[in-house]
Amino acid sequence: EREFCCPSAMAAVLSLAALHPASPRHESRAYRSPLFSRRSAVLAPLATLLALPLSAVPASARSYKGDDPLTLRLRQSREELAACGPLLEQRRWDEVRKVTSVLLAAMTFKGYTGESVKSRAASLKTEQAKATVLDQRSALLVSLAKLDKAAYAVQIGKTPPAEASEVVTTSVDDALAAMDGILAEF
Repeated sequence: EREFCCPSAMAAVLSLAALHPASPRHESRAYRSPLFSRRSAVLAPLATLLALPLSAVPASARSYKGDDPLTLRLRQSREELAACGPLLEQRRWDEVRKVTSVLLAAMTFKGYTGESVKSRAASLKTEQAKATVLDQRSALLVSLAKLDKAAYAVQIGKTPPAEASEVVTTSVDDALAAMDGILAEF
């Protein structure tokens, strides 16, 4: 059995709605097509997309099954942090700092998910799980701070890139290990 992005009945309804002609009062306008309305131009591609099998949708567009918004955001941030290697080699320091800023916000600020790593840790059932997440969170914050500080120092010209590369590489590795520890508890 194939999984669809949207149930096929919904896609059929949207397709029919897209092909529904516009009201008769607009037929006298020169730009009006006798076959399709403007609505059809907007809804037909959406209906086609919704009828695609789920396997045809790229993995980056799908969420992890069963994950809540915070865990999903952390997994996506972890993937972005793991992809910082090429950014560091290309000396795209601003993009590296953007990745760290997103992660720093997820550690404390609740944002649109209504939850942060700190608040999730407080809601865990066992004291050991709480302590583990808070320790990993602290380690992650230290690693991200070192990474951001080193990237900023290179960005403003205070530190040569060659000097900062060891700190940056170590910070990324430490941050990834801490992220893995947090995600293991969630």
